[in-house]
Amino acid sequence: MNVRKTIIVDTSLLLHDPKAILSFQDNIVDIPFAVLQELDHHKERGGNGTAAAARQVIRLLDDFQKRGSLCEGVPTPGGGFLLVSTQVYIPQGISGNLLDMTKADDFILGVALRWKHQKSLRTENKKQKKNDDNRKGANLYSRFGPIGDVMVVTKDINLRIKADALKIRAEDYKKDRLVDTPDKLYSGIAEIVTHDPGGLREIATRLFEANGSGRLEAEDARRFADIPELFPNQCCVFRSDDGKGKHVLALSKATPGTVPYFSPVAKPSEEKGREIRPRNIEQAFAYALLMDPEIQIISLSGIAGGGKTLMALLAGTNQTTPKTGKGIYEQILVYRANSEIGTPLGFLKGDMVAKWGPWAQPILDSLELLSIGRELEQYETKPSDETRRKNYDLEAMINGKNPSIQIQPINFVRGRSLHHKFVIVDETQNFTAPDIKKVITRIGKGSKIVLTGDIDQIDNIYLDPVTNGLSHVTERMKGQPLFGHITFSRSERSILAEIAAKLL
Repeated sequence: MNVRKTIIVDTSLLLHDPKAILSFQDNIVDIPFAVLQELDHHKERGGNGTAAAARQVIRLLDDFQKRGSLCEGVPTPGGGFLLVSTQVYIPQGISGNLLDMTKADDFILGVALRWKHQKSLRTENKKQKKNDDNRKGANLYSRFGPIGDVMVVTKDINLRIKADALKIRAEDYKKDRLVDTPDKLYSGIAEIVTHDPGGLREIATRLFEANGSGRLEAEDARRFADIPELFPNQCCVFRSDDGKGKHVLALSKATPGTVPYFSPVAKPSEEKGREIRPRNIEQAFAYALLMDPEIQIISLSGIAGGGKTLMALLAGTNQTTPKTGKGIYEQILVYRANSEIGTPLGFLKGDMVAKWGPWAQPILDSLELLSIGRELEQYETKPSDETRRKNYDLEAMINGKNPSIQIQPINFVRGRSLHHKFVIVDETQNFTAPDIKKVITRIGKGSKIVLTGDIDQIDNIYLDPVTNGLSHVTERMKGQPLFGHITFSRSERSILAEIAAKLL
């Protein structure tokens, strides 16, 4: 007979993934009654999408209870059982003051302890007959077959710690962990060493012929270097093996039914005719991806001050403003979450523009930098008429009759269809996988979406560097011809910002 594991789930897991109860195959999934009470609270008062998630879980449970009693256990599609435990249980040897069954976490732990007790009773009854009460207790879950491991699955770290203290196995939810650790996340960059002394020069010649519009077939590149398996739009740094540090930048291009090839990427110093331009290799790659009309979705993650949002705005303005002659998008839309550091300020007076002003300011800072067009040189030398000159009228672009840039809260994006827009979604490390899906599915024809964020600055207590929405998109979308990604490791904001990001 099949030995089933018993999985006790809590509220944090169900709010994180409302369909999590369907993910445990042929095992037993137990929802403590205290979890239902918490779901009832969240469905009315939950924020940041938790109310919708709670209602989704309740609807799913309602579908199950139509098939049978949840108190006795209802079969699941995977061959297991789903049930709700209502009994309070404190085993012998545990002080009544240690577990307070009026608290949801303690009730959940009590359910786990009860399962462990039932498992031990079943084991003992195989060896010898017990009294009627024990046999009756052991038969409570007889319809589920032999009881295997008992564990609590939760996104709540403290609940896992409390479970461990009571010798209850507890684990994080693993279905949404596409990689084990952050260092295994896709970086978007591949280092390729040329083994031929003249290989790097030949690669550069092929790529940058015809004024930089050349291309290098992947098969030809193999004559000069060992080419690894590459994803479409993966950024490649060709280096010589002579230790001189010379390199050539290229994008790996491939679509179904076509011959893979490399396209050139200008080095930061080669981006002429632009006052604000990429400063390092990572920014150069990001800008190339952002300017590629074939790429419809780009994720930019990494260190604070790396230039993720700045590069996105630079590419966006260069493809929407008439001045460049590359106005392939009608408008730039920037979406941000209204997350705060420290104690929330609460109610803010004024209309929507006034209320949203503090959260829009980081984007305005970057736009002001682009508008000045000379970075911070005006503070390093005596200001002149030239340094005061603006590249474009920022006020008109944002507040004019037909603004080319809009900065909006992400809260109101649901239901929109965004066609021919350059869409930037900032701080996406705080989005869950379902939330980021809701945003991306708003993108219509002729639009590009850019997701930015730093996975080391996550505010959501149930997310980590691997399970957040930004990392989820990166791992799920890699390999798609319409996707590109870069991880930034170097800060260009200031020396202080870079040191602080790495040491603090």
